[in-house]
Amino acid sequence: MQSLGINSESIDYEVALENLGQRLQPFIMALQHEREKAQPSAALIAYCEAQMAAISNLQEDLRVNDHETIARILNPQDSVFGPRTAQEPAHP
Repeated sequence: MQSLGINSESIDYEVALENLGQRLQPFIMALQHEREKAQPSAALIAYCEAQMAAISNLQEDLRVNDHETIARILNPQDSVFGPRTAQEPAHP
């Protein structure tokens, strides 16, 4: 079988990047919703922007050989990267 140059390390890396991209969505939605309010909460806007910046920075800085971080991102039981929790804004 011909190798396409794709290995599980590369696949895990790409899936981790996609996972991080999906984690941006609740913050994008909450930010949009908050900005549409007559009196938006500056604190919530700052929180969403900070979370989005942190996720974006991680996406940019993550390397294919960051095995432990990638494993954590892909682990649904990880305390930082696991399932979305109450710390993330819910879409109203």
